Amino acid sequence: MDVSLLIRHRLKDLGLEQKDLAAAAQVTESYISQLLARKRAPPSPGRTDIYEKIGRALKLPSGELSKLADLQRANFRNWLSCNAQRN
Repeated sequence: MDVSLLIRHRLKDLGLEQKDLAAAAQVTESYISQLLARKRAPPSPGRTDIYEKIGRALKLPSGELSKLADLQRANFRNWLSCNAQRN
């Protein structure tokens, strides 16, 4: 599971809309929309404030989103590395 999918599932489970999450995380609706559409990468590891705000709004355990984003980034780097070696 990736960050976008987890957020999407939690929004649905909690009956929240993107605008609700944007307000809770103090970011724009556009930012949430781009994150969910995978047009924007998850926040950088140093942006724990955003992860904590989103996590609280989605009633997730503290640190879960940042851990998932770290795994997602590591998997992407591995994928890039493997593809670079093939070429």
